[in-house]
Amino acid sequence: MSAFDEMVRPSLARIGAPGDGYATDRDSYWGSGFFVAPGWLLTCAHVVGKGGAAVCRGESALSVTWQERTAVGAWEPRTGTGTAVVVVPRPEGAGPARDPWPFPDLALVRVAGADEVRCLWLGDREAGPRTPLGLYGWSVQTGELGIRHGTGELAGSDARALLLAGSLPIGGLSGGPVLDLRHGSVIGVIKGRRREEGVAVPVTALYELLDSREAGRVVREVLRAHDLHHASLLGTASPYPDWTAFHTALPGHVTSVSGITAELRTRLYGHLAHLPPPAGAGEVVHLVEDVKEQVRGERLRSLVLRNVRTWREGAGLLHGLRTLEPDGGGTLVDLDAVLLYAARVARRTDREHAGEVDARRLRAFTEWIAAQAAGHSHWAVGEAIRALLEGTGGAQRADGAPPPPGGRPAGGLSDGRSAGAQAPDGTPMAIPDARQPFVGEMAHAVEHSGAQAPDGTPMVSGAPVANGPQVPHGASMVSGAAVPDEAGVLPQDGAAGVPSPAEAPDALSAAGSAEALSAAGSAEAPPPAGSAEAPPPAGSAEAPPPAGCAGTPSSTGTPPLTAVPVPAPPAPAPVGPAAPPAPTGTGTAGTPAVAVEPPPWSTADPSRAARPAGVPFSGTRTDVLVKVAPATYGRHPWSVQLIYDGQDVTPVAGDDRGARAEELAAVLREPLARALSQGDHGEHLAAIEVFLPRKLFDLPVDDWQLLPGAPDDGWGGDGGGGAGDDEDDEDDDFVDERALPLGMRRTVVVRDVRRNGLPPSPEWRRRWKAVLRGPLAHGTLDGRSPAGSHPPGAPAGGKYPYYGALSALSDASVPVHCGPVGSGQGYAAMRDALRSGHSVVLWRRDRHDHEECGDFQQQAAALLGLAGHADGLHGPVRDLRIRLADPDTARAHGLRGKIAVLFDPPDRPPYGTESMRPPPLATPGG
Repeated sequence: MSAFDEMVRPSLARIGAPGDGYATDRDSYWGSGFFVAPGWLLTCAHVVGKGGAAVCRGESALSVTWQERTAVGAWEPRTGTGTAVVVVPRPEGAGPARDPWPFPDLALVRVAGADEVRCLWLGDREAGPRTPLGLYGWSVQTGELGIRHGTGELAGSDARALLLAGSLPIGGLSGGPVLDLRHGSVIGVIKGRRREEGVAVPVTALYELLDSREAGRVVREVLRAHDLHHASLLGTASPYPDWTAFHTALPGHVTSVSGITAELRTRLYGHLAHLPPPAGAGEVVHLVEDVKEQVRGERLRSLVLRNVRTWREGAGLLHGLRTLEPDGGGTLVDLDAVLLYAARVARRTDREHAGEVDARRLRAFTEWIAAQAAGHSHWAVGEAIRALLEGTGGAQRADGAPPPPGGRPAGGLSDGRSAGAQAPDGTPMAIPDARQPFVGEMAHAVEHSGAQAPDGTPMVSGAPVANGPQVPHGASMVSGAAVPDEAGVLPQDGAAGVPSPAEAPDALSAAGSAEALSAAGSAEAPPPAGSAEAPPPAGSAEAPPPAGCAGTPSSTGTPPLTAVPVPAPPAPAPVGPAAPPAPTGTGTAGTPAVAVEPPPWSTADPSRAARPAGVPFSGTRTDVLVKVAPATYGRHPWSVQLIYDGQDVTPVAGDDRGARAEELAAVLREPLARALSQGDHGEHLAAIEVFLPRKLFDLPVDDWQLLPGAPDDGWGGDGGGGAGDDEDDEDDDFVDERALPLGMRRTVVVRDVRRNGLPPSPEWRRRWKAVLRGPLAHGTLDGRSPAGSHPPGAPAGGKYPYYGALSALSDASVPVHCGPVGSGQGYAAMRDALRSGHSVVLWRRDRHDHEECGDFQQQAAALLGLAGHADGLHGPVRDLRIRLADPDTARAHGLRGKIAVLFDPPDRPPYGTESMRPPPLATPGG
């Protein structure tokens, strides 16, 4: 048996009915499993399902047998009693289980007496095609009970399954691990076989269970215990070698493939396990993209959706990262990126979730990061990390001395590189070779931006240039960007300094798995929705830069690096010029317009509003596009996409075969939830732009809820929360924002799918500019006076019944209609509104009595007066939807109807305009 097989053996287990554990070919042997955390076994749901419904519900026990090495080196069996805690999907009723068992086909079993069992290492990212694999499990195929192991490779995927070539699984191996032989990590769980290929469940399916209300808490507890288990083994004497030491010799961890050592990764994941989990995939993905931009110098959108849910997965996305070179090669910068990522996570935790984490754990983490930074070969990266950690427990230098002027290491440059750029006091500043491509961008940004902080200090973006723009005294380098020394977050608790890397305190070795399991509840509470890195100062714009419905695209585009100010103590400096004040004005009724939160289509640039010095900020706004095409044979093709800063698009899901109109709500729920989890990050809630054919304009998207099974969730019609909902159900989901209608939390607007496929007309452009300027004027969609709008009786005649009246409205007018627009008079009027160039329209999409129309028109006029201009419309609409959701509040204020909004600007930047580059060349061993 090879060294690799010896590493796997103590973690393998066989599962069966309760008994003595000695399975033969005549007794009840169900399948295999493997330990992923002390006392926790991962297997397939269909293996557990062989015990019946009672075992799947955790009401009956099962037997788990594994092997341990004795003092003389022999292997002896050990048996424990297991209880199924998570079975997904769980069988319904007491009937026979389905065959084949549906995906994800996973189960977690709590095993008594197995707290000291060694555990396999779970992969933190997907494996690529042709990856060499090892398959392990228990088998009686030859008539003798034993461990079976074989080799193969990853042949590809089929829907949610991994396809395996080479040694194929046989009976009894179901539930066993599939290991990546290059990295020594579990990438899948054996599920079964077809005629010519094996089938496995990817380990990423386990991470997906974090989204489950039923299983998510247990899965997070297990993943946390897994990382703490491996971190606690570092430096611990044992008859078994630990996985971290074993990984060092594997081809996936050689220095030419990654600058991240196996020990550093293990300690990092152990520290991350102590932190509160991220609020969603968007929080992790945007941090990763920010770090990539920081070390590469430009931001390239991924065409693949990264649905990560843990901090460890985010770090995994940075492994093997290289700079981008014209010839396709690049310098390995993954160590830089991972340390900067860790510093950003620590900073965010300290700023936003300090009450949810043990202060000692957070301090140990920041001190460990600072120690790694102090020993980094590129001092600029080290100083960047130190600046990020300022005030979080890791602010001082590793030698205990304060940072020297200009951020220069005492005694010269630690990496021995030549320095040309100088601070005003003459201190030389080194430029790591990997950052040289970004020097020109830095020079251009400084020469042409002219941006200044309020005190007149020039704003700097990019990397320092030899004999070029000088970085003011006191600033340090962040992979080529000037970052202030002064963050001023929290004072250290008497820390005299940060130890060297070799002496860095590691609280993980004392943090055993028992603590991980007992304290899991303290780290399980989800962060509050809408959390952010730091609240914006009073008076600054809160919304990120325009995305999706961009009114007037920037002529310069987004700079490759975020502009960072030079601090002017004691007053914090903003990261850019303050956003212009929101336009004000009065509506047609004389209602004064007030400044409201800028929506995603604001022409102002809120990303450059004043922020405290030293606060990392992502200028990227991510929103969601839902496109529903006209019906073909009664079915509407659809797609869901992410859009970054209104330009670059990543597909999330789609179906060209389409769905019937009444099926769209159910079909779109899951992909829309997945897309929103990617778009939400920090203070930003992703907006939803729904491109629809006119006949579907009354689709109640703003009433939809993301939480499956929510009562009266409105996915099938105009339903809302019922007053008679069970009180226990209300208490169960009140903290889950997915239970709220979409329009009560975020911007939801309708756009015309046909019009956006054509070049904008002059009328469309002219009217859009007018509503942006404001003040908005109240008109009616049918051209009549508000008092006579939507009368019962014969419709207007002619081929263009409403075009003349709508064309005569002023450019800043917003047509309002008291009734649905998907059919009848409303449909014809909406068609003529689009023809006459109107880009903003309000209407009531629910059925009602005609007597209510006068009140609705007055309500709409007040709303337009409050908004003042198109950019101010989102806030009042959302507030109105909130008030309308409560029948008592609506009646008390005379509010009427379900309001829908067409918000359809003509000047969206074109998609897919980014330049394409060849992929990096493969490196030796990678």
